Amino acid sequence: MEDEKIVALYFDRDESAIAETKTKYGAYLTTVAYNILRSNEDTEEVVLDTYLGAWNAMPPEKPSLLRHFLARITRNLSFKRIEYASAKKREHSDAVIDELEACITPDLTALEVEARELSRVLNGYLESLGNFECAVFLARYYYCLTIAEIGKKYGISERRVKYLLTKMRDKLKIKLGEEGFGV
Repeated sequence: MEDEKIVALYFDRDESAIAETKTKYGAYLTTVAYNILRSNEDTEEVVLDTYLGAWNAMPPEKPSLLRHFLARITRNLSFKRIEYASAKKREHSDAVIDELEACITPDLTALEVEARELSRVLNGYLESLGNFECAVFLARYYYCLTIAEIGKKYGISERRVKYLLTKMRDKLKIKLGEEGFGV
């Protein structure tokens, strides 16, 4: 079913919207959640909570890209779940986020930065990357894959993955600096 029709079902408060969402995006959302949580049980709960979150958000919100809208809900719920998880689980996602923190001024708070402007800069940066580099960057920093998982997925060595990520973070740091967000 087309995304527009699924969104229309949510707006009509038709419960089949959830079934259609599960059919079309269930596997994708499971992957997104599992890459962050690394737990089948937690992943299952987060995906179910995603359907509820979508139900509660639509209306009034009308997503233009349902896949990204659902992924955002799943990611947010996954990171909230991590807050309650063991320290070992937190270490993985914290390490991923820590790698990017070096690109942003430490005294810059979330309240000081308009999310849309930062999003514009990040999207511009991603568009400047080649398809392969962009895929590797997103695999690490959006989908939270490990270095080993990225290497396996793209058929490259872990050393090459680390090199690419370091190179991309350095370029991102420069780009953010040019736009007033850098260190």
